[in-house]
Amino acid sequence: MKKRIITLLIGIMLLPCAAEAYYRLANARKRGLHLNSIDSVLRLKDDQIDIATAALLLSRDWGTHKTPRMYRRKIDQMAQVILGRMDEGNIPRDHHAIPVINNYLFKELGFKPVQTADDPEDLFLHIVIDKKRGYCLSLSILYLSIAERVGLPIYGVVVPGHFFVRYDDGKNRFNIETTSSGNTAKDDHYIKKFKCPTDKNSVYLKNLTKAQTLGCFFNNLGNSYSIVNETDYALLELERAVTITPNLAEARTNLGNIYLEKGYPKAAIEQYKFALHILPTDFKAHNNLANAYNRQGLTKKAIKEYLAAIKLKPDFADAHRNIATAYINSQSYNKAIKSLEKAAELNPDNSKTFHLLGDTYTRKKDYTKAITNYKKALKLNASSTSASTNLAFAYLSTDKPKEAAAMFLYAIKLDPLYSNAYFGLANSYKKIGLQDEEIDIYHQLIEIDPEAVAALQNLGNAYFDKKAYEKSIEYYSLALQYEPKNGDIRHNLAVVYLNLQLYAESAAEYSLVIESNPANASAHNGLAICRYMLKDFAASKKHAQKAKKLGFKVDEKLLK
Repeated sequence: MKKRIITLLIGIMLLPCAAEAYYRLANARKRGLHLNSIDSVLRLKDDQIDIATAALLLSRDWGTHKTPRMYRRKIDQMAQVILGRMDEGNIPRDHHAIPVINNYLFKELGFKPVQTADDPEDLFLHIVIDKKRGYCLSLSILYLSIAERVGLPIYGVVVPGHFFVRYDDGKNRFNIETTSSGNTAKDDHYIKKFKCPTDKNSVYLKNLTKAQTLGCFFNNLGNSYSIVNETDYALLELERAVTITPNLAEARTNLGNIYLEKGYPKAAIEQYKFALHILPTDFKAHNNLANAYNRQGLTKKAIKEYLAAIKLKPDFADAHRNIATAYINSQSYNKAIKSLEKAAELNPDNSKTFHLLGDTYTRKKDYTKAITNYKKALKLNASSTSASTNLAFAYLSTDKPKEAAAMFLYAIKLDPLYSNAYFGLANSYKKIGLQDEEIDIYHQLIEIDPEAVAALQNLGNAYFDKKAYEKSIEYYSLALQYEPKNGDIRHNLAVVYLNLQLYAESAAEYSLVIESNPANASAHNGLAICRYMLKDFAASKKHAQKAKKLGFKVDEKLLK
């Protein structure tokens, strides 16, 4: 009797209820389910790739500690629920299933688009599942993963700057917007809104293979790595993107950006040109190509590309600001100012624009306007060491050494290793008349940068002014170790020796100055004095005559 009861109970436990019915998933036999690296996935035939597994392997590589299998199980469960709803409604595995998926994902589970796609985390499938949010590509990856399990002919579709999915069984074909709760839009909408090319060789607006969808993912993945300053990983993923989807203009542009960041402007230019061949209306690619030309000193070409970007998008503040740098390089300062004023009008909260305006007015020696714009830059970004230092130098140029010193000290507080600020502070103290403080600051600067020749020279000058000639010789000599052909420093050293009545040493230094610059009248005069004191009167007269001929006021006794 007991045995029968137990058997009966077991039998009841094994009977599946309707809510827990198991449906065979359409992707069950795909080889891509069992692979453990993205490289092995990419070697598969397209029909063997499991898009969810591939995306989750990339999540793992990004750094999630949870296993791809765990999230794939969650996607499987979503597909099971959808298949159950379809079974209950007697809905076939065709386009009639789309409303079921949309209702379940967007209404019941509440998956939503992010407001801005600037968080690199929002690309990854595990984040989409955990937080029920994503942007066009990441939500589409989830949608494609579920459709693959349900067994629907749904494909990824890319247009410039956007990604969605499409149902296409050969008879029925419609686009599905994953960032708009599964609503549909016609192809004409994308052609008009995204300026989408329609030629037959274009990757845009076509049904993508799974590999091509992953190519689009690699493009965004490269950007994600770039945002977190993992440039080498960014390069790897973007090169993958270009290999898989060579006609994806965004991948070409983004790869060009990485090449430019890594200091390969020629390689960057090649990618930007390729991108513009695919998508001539890409204003960002024109701007980036111009940046690469600018980096190479090809100013005219840079200006041409910046103008092309501005023509395509007149309110593109970055292009207006960037073209100003090209105008500055060509010394067209008024044009630079006009472009920067336009950039400031379009984006008044960008401190770089006002910083550049300050730099431009400094080049024009209009220090009053330079000061005004540096102040605006600092108001927007109080932590800018370069803006505060440049403002301080502008104060120095308007004979306001106390204000300059205060700003240099502020810059040093922001960055205690910023040598340029120490140099300016020492100059400020010199103008104020604080000689000991000047010397102390130069010593601090040399501790930071032992090869700062200008600081070594000025330190020699400061000691000379204090008549500490031995110290002056020490720092002039040290400076000459780094710049042995620096005529100004060598001339100063010769003067120190002359003041110490070390005429032979002084004459040797003056001779080296004249050797490098025969037209240095002061050196000829100094050498004439040295030769006179060494009783080499013929040589003294010769150099005195040369100095006089060059316009130097010479002691008459040297000419006799």
